[in-house]
Amino acid sequence: MADIDLTGRWTGVYFYPVDPVHNPFDDCPPTPFLAELSDVAGTVTGTTSEPDVMYDASAIIPSVIDGSHDGSTLRFVKFSDAPEGFEDAIHYEGAISSDGLTVEGRWSILDDWSGTFRMQRQSGVAASLEAEAADSLAL
Repeated sequence: MADIDLTGRWTGVYFYPVDPVHNPFDDCPPTPFLAELSDVAGTVTGTTSEPDVMYDASAIIPSVIDGSHDGSTLRFVKFSDAPEGFEDAIHYEGAISSDGLTVEGRWSILDDWSGTFRMQRQSGVAASLEAEAADSLAL
């Protein structure tokens, strides 16, 4: 696989596992997110935003990410900028598709709780519409 530049706008979703402590009734909803990535020679940084689907879906949780990719694997840690309740770093590791348009993998918190995620690169018209929508939310 040729080295792929992951810079750009990505949309994705992560899923919660059934868990006797954190999600005993399997009622934690899938959580969509938007990511803006910058990839400089394999060092990946950026931001994410997602709705607070657990407590207040109208609230947006901002985060920063710091990571890297080598070959077909993307690894990053997400740190939330939200107030209390989101202090734990979340580790992501995923497989990058050969065309560089999708990533699928797992997230984990403190090696104690984990689930799956997938994300896809936005391009062309879709990215422009997403940017306009995000800008209108910021006003």
